[in-house]
Amino acid sequence: MSLTACLLTRDEERTLEPALNSIVPVADQVIVADTGSRDRTVAIATRFGAEVRSFTWDDDFSAARNFALRQATGDWIFWINPNETLQLAGYQHLRECLTRAEAFAFSVVVQNQVQADRPDAFTETWDYRLFRRHPEVQYGGRLHPNFVTPLANLAAKEGKKVYASGLTLRHHGYTSELKEVKLRWAVRLLERELKDRPGQLGFLIEYGRTLLRLNDPKGHAVLAEAVTQILPACQAPTAPIAQVQSLLEYLLTVSSNQSRCRLKKEEARELALRWFPASPPLLWIMAADWFQRGDYRQASQLLERLVALGQSNAYDKSEAFDPRIIGEEAVMNLGACYWRLNDLPKAEACFRRLLTGKTLQDQAKKNLTMVKNAHQQPESSFYSAFLGGAE
Repeated sequence: MSLTACLLTRDEERTLEPALNSIVPVADQVIVADTGSRDRTVAIATRFGAEVRSFTWDDDFSAARNFALRQATGDWIFWINPNETLQLAGYQHLRECLTRAEAFAFSVVVQNQVQADRPDAFTETWDYRLFRRHPEVQYGGRLHPNFVTPLANLAAKEGKKVYASGLTLRHHGYTSELKEVKLRWAVRLLERELKDRPGQLGFLIEYGRTLLRLNDPKGHAVLAEAVTQILPACQAPTAPIAQVQSLLEYLLTVSSNQSRCRLKKEEARELALRWFPASPPLLWIMAADWFQRGDYRQASQLLERLVALGQSNAYDKSEAFDPRIIGEEAVMNLGACYWRLNDLPKAEACFRRLLTGKTLQDQAKKNLTMVKNAHQQPESSFYSAFLGGAE
């Protein structure tokens, strides 16, 4: 079985070489659909033996992806972005996946590096990146394309199944200056998407959140519109779509004088716990809120859950987030809660655990001294509530 790797590019000379280095050894064909690069992107792709095809960009990722798929000749497609690398350990496993006659597609783990200068700090999401070449496999949506027909439906139609694989991609973080550029560019695509197909809840939520990240107050009105869409589902056991997690993060952090939404924070908290019990961003926001209110029992219970999720890797993988909130930050704040609850042995255990960590050793030492003296309040390391979603 042959494999075609597909990429979209535009001015990717800083990241393309590592991406191609990681995929060329295992691919029989590499298609690079270039949307108008003005740097060395095309030259780099050509040097690696990729087949470069020009595509006229029209603010539509799905159109560009579907163009790339039409150039492929392999039995299987592997989609990789130019700021990602396939981890070396997956090479043999990828070739084994191609031999499974009963398989139609595989999901892969995507390690989302939050910041370009923190390669060891990432969280994991999953995505379908390996699938059979099939005429009905098509993408839809100008931004963050999804499959028009779910791969599971196409698999069933062909008498096959979709599986989780052992493959891992590393998604490398953007530099700070690129983040704002990406956000403004995302707003443009989201506006066009919502004009084409108004009222899409997921895109509406992302549009509102992106506007607020750019300090545009219009985002509050957009998110109020999104809230009206979820009101009929508030009694349901599960959320309408995974992106509602981001909407709840907003509801739990927005000030009362800015919010135009018909859901109160108490209602949003109840929905968060019911719909997303393993969501680190939501648990973190709620823990911080209880801590600031002085309810250390409630805060400690949520922090205990965060620490356990970090240890087990069993957290909700539907969106990326800052990994500190399931790691050392969670342990530090849990220790601070235990102190305030007068459970000094547990507080001491938390602070001692941090002595072998990477970032909070000095603060842990100070807190251990305070526990020993038992007359000072240890420092809390809660930083401002994280709103989730690595860009």
